[in-house]
Amino acid sequence: MNAVTQLHSSDFAKEAMRRWDELRAKRSIHEQDWEDIARLIRPQRGGFGMGDHRQRIHEKPLSSEPIQANNSMASGIYAGITNPANRWFGLQTPDKEFNNWQPMAEWLDVVTARTVASFGLAASSFYPSTFQGYSDISAFGQFAAYDEVDLGERRFIDQVFSLAEIVVDIDAWGRVVEMVRKFPLKPRAALRHYKKSSDFIPPKIKEMAEKLSNDDIWFYQHVFLNDGYSAKSLGPKGKKWLSVHACEIDSTTVRMSGFHEMPFYFPRWDVDSGMTYGTGPGFVALASSRANHLMEAATLRSSQFAADPTLLAPNRNALPLQGKVRPGEVLYGGVNTRGDRMVHTLDRSGSIGLTIEEKRQKVEEIKNAFHYALMSLHNRTGLNTEELQIIEEAKLRNWAPHGDRIMEEYAARKVERRVAMLWRSGQLPPPPQEAAGMPLGVRYQSAAQMALRAREGLAIRQFIGDLGPLAQTDPRYLDRVSPDGLVEALHDANPSLPASILRPREEADAIANARAKAQEQQQQAEQLTDAAKAAGPLLQGLNAAQGNQQ
Repeated sequence: MNAVTQLHSSDFAKEAMRRWDELRAKRSIHEQDWEDIARLIRPQRGGFGMGDHRQRIHEKPLSSEPIQANNSMASGIYAGITNPANRWFGLQTPDKEFNNWQPMAEWLDVVTARTVASFGLAASSFYPSTFQGYSDISAFGQFAAYDEVDLGERRFIDQVFSLAEIVVDIDAWGRVVEMVRKFPLKPRAALRHYKKSSDFIPPKIKEMAEKLSNDDIWFYQHVFLNDGYSAKSLGPKGKKWLSVHACEIDSTTVRMSGFHEMPFYFPRWDVDSGMTYGTGPGFVALASSRANHLMEAATLRSSQFAADPTLLAPNRNALPLQGKVRPGEVLYGGVNTRGDRMVHTLDRSGSIGLTIEEKRQKVEEIKNAFHYALMSLHNRTGLNTEELQIIEEAKLRNWAPHGDRIMEEYAARKVERRVAMLWRSGQLPPPPQEAAGMPLGVRYQSAAQMALRAREGLAIRQFIGDLGPLAQTDPRYLDRVSPDGLVEALHDANPSLPASILRPREEADAIANARAKAQEQQQQAEQLTDAAKAAGPLLQGLNAAQGNQQ
């Protein structure tokens, strides 16, 4: 078997389809809850148990409160973790002093700035797709994302897929290490998508495209660890992750490639040990959302009976207008010759037993599940900076553990992979030689964490303010404060400040010593000048005395 035949062996395609069926069966225990969440909370999604999720019937929820609460929480996560208005991450080494070294600090700032720019709309669709992902994780407890670089268009492809298209598997440590996506393409779209010279398209698809067929063809993408990985190997075998694109027609392996890093991301909100799929706020709010939906349905039915009651008639002749009674019309046969009513309304005067307060309680339960009171600043005006920071801190305390998981399983890997892709494409400058072999990590600067840091800055300034009156009684109070430590603490309290603006302590000491030396020299010159001025009259007196003696 030659290399080309081995690369497009049908065994890879059969394995991708087999793993889809196998992992799909494991996912089925969650699908009914996901369907209910989609029906009541996130109607854009659904169809998890169908062969083609696009063919599902879009449900029409009777209340928009769960949908609004979910959108509010997604916006809060977006603003708190990956807000484009903030530099939400930075790069650093484990050595803090080395990070503050001027050449290294400037290099870290340049690399961070270029990496941040790679997520912008000019180079990527990261931010719009990420918000879509946050809406999914808020509702379902997870979302599926993917990225790669399109060298032809010189753009990064950042996409979030419907969970109906994705199945995953985990390793012994609970990390997602395998993913299969099943998606449809039209024949002509398939030819455009798989147009690389190494792609193998079944001849039947080409025939369908020539006949302008509009039928769907199902494809699979299977990404998994490369057990035969060798850094010295060329092609897909030299990559840590293998990616197989398969087609249902003749079990064809269309494309075989590899990645240095896992290109799929599957962050989860709350997941127990040993579990593959997690749960989110939507699962917590599901019971109240169901009750709220039933309450709204009961209220609407009761209102409909009141506005358009059921009529009771002795026979068809009593309602000549085919059972319809219209305002302003004459109903012949409605009374008999004695004036007795021949048509009555069904008695629906009894109350359904639902109060506005009961429905409001369910709405509050839904909002509490989505942290709505913290995520939304609706109708809140006149808040000062400190009050806003307190709200951000409260938000962080409530969902910080889940935010950390999103950062670990999504944001961290996304930034690390993006830096690696930029480095391999030659878009980043080389670091200082002294940084050779030094590991590079990601430093998160989410809005919530920045709020906590800003709170620390306020505490430091308050502390200095409290020392002022005390220093009037004893200067030793100020002697306890380290100027270098104070400046560094205030700088760290504002992570948005670049590291390059802060000089190292050694350089600051040298400047201080030079300034002290210059001041000392100036003082000596001033003392010589003062001595010369004081000696002037004395010299004049001595000269005058010598002249009189002569």
